[in-house]
Amino acid sequence: MHGPLLAVLGLAGGILAIVLAHAPLKGQIAGLAACVLLPVLLWLRGDKLITTGLAALLGLSVPINLRVNLFVENHVGGAPSITVTLTVLVVLLFWAVWLHRWLTGRLDTLLQIHRPIALALLLLLVLVLPSYANAHYPKLFWLEWIRLLLLGAGLLAMMSLREDRLVRVFCFGLSVQAVFQAGVALAQYGLKRELGLGMLGEEPLVYQNIGIVQAYRATGTLGHPNVLAYFFEMLMPVLLGLALTRQPAGWRLWYGFTFLCSLAGIFVTLTRGAWLTIPLSTLIVLWLVYGRRIVRVKAAVMAVMIAGGLLCAAFYAWPIIEKRFTHTDYKSSGSRMPLNLAALSVIEKYPFVGVGLNNFAERFKIEDTTGHTRIFLNFKQLVHNMYLWIATEVGLIGLVGYMGLFVTTIVVAFRVAPRAPPVPRAVLVGIAAGLLAHLLHGLVDPGFRVSVQNSYQIFFNMGIVGLLALQHGHKRSRWFARRSA
Repeated sequence: MHGPLLAVLGLAGGILAIVLAHAPLKGQIAGLAACVLLPVLLWLRGDKLITTGLAALLGLSVPINLRVNLFVENHVGGAPSITVTLTVLVVLLFWAVWLHRWLTGRLDTLLQIHRPIALALLLLLVLVLPSYANAHYPKLFWLEWIRLLLLGAGLLAMMSLREDRLVRVFCFGLSVQAVFQAGVALAQYGLKRELGLGMLGEEPLVYQNIGIVQAYRATGTLGHPNVLAYFFEMLMPVLLGLALTRQPAGWRLWYGFTFLCSLAGIFVTLTRGAWLTIPLSTLIVLWLVYGRRIVRVKAAVMAVMIAGGLLCAAFYAWPIIEKRFTHTDYKSSGSRMPLNLAALSVIEKYPFVGVGLNNFAERFKIEDTTGHTRIFLNFKQLVHNMYLWIATEVGLIGLVGYMGLFVTTIVVAFRVAPRAPPVPRAVLVGIAAGLLAHLLHGLVDPGFRVSVQNSYQIFFNMGIVGLLALQHGHKRSRWFARRSA
């Protein structure tokens, strides 16, 4: 039983050694860390320790931009390579450990799936394939499709965790990263320079003149202000829900603190689209997690205290917020509508299957019939609208595949949440609110596909919804019940 597994591990180790020999230093560190963690996780005798460690690593790895790039292409937008990030290594570790546990009889079932979400994932993988017919750059097509396949492996990994306890561990790992990323972002914003964290993926800050201050937009370790803002906008509703739900006071205080840290972190990204999503996601969480408890004296006092603190913070932050929306952005916004119209002209030419998955930047100027893409003569450009970008690449058929996975997950989350206990309910509502926030933000920015870290964050969240639906979907719905489920 162990022979085939050892042979596979030996072959994988040989390939990894060749790859790491030609990788940059941070890639070598990520690979060596995986080599150390794998035997530790495989031979830990306590299943609880193994699963807890994996769940924590999955959460902690999401915003860390450690990577090794294979088969690299000069490309803007989707996957420019097969990107092996720290998160990918942890997902592979997960499946190696799960396979070992299954082969040794410590696990009855290797894979656990929630059918609606799993079918939506399969549909996405299938519906983008017709765009290959128009893809002038087949290599870019397959690089993005392989990324989708790896994202699907991450989704199924989260769905196979099997326990609510591990969802809490994963959320705690993400909350630790929220504090870390907020601390890095605040330091970058205050010092107006990088912190020397290139090993973790830090990249140069983005300069922004907003009149009253020469600002440097924080990037954390995710590489770009908008990408860091995506991370916070999807995580904040989960943290707020866990801060408001019924659980021990210590945990509520911790998640309240991490929510406030995330709020500070998203502020210093100076990303307007992310700021606009905060009221929507916050109201959803308050309404569906707090519910009728808001009218109780104790809850009302806490709500007033939180609101007072937020108002004080808003008072000091308002001058920067106001200038970010009203000061000249040097034609950044003015160029977006012409590019949107240009994208629509391409969609009119290829309405059903698009110009090819991951082929947008290479074909945009060639297929544009409006001439608006000539605004940017010397470099490839994306359209600042997630839906137009997707529809241009994979047509309306592929857009249905992408949106189908989002809509299925959100509907499942809202249907299962009232049947779940307080903590899983908060997680389900928070994830659904975060996904809705990102869909809203996608109207004015390219969205998650520009970042492999954000992509894993989304697909992990979808897997968690599937896991919690399997655990609690059979129970009776209890929205706004007088007593906790």
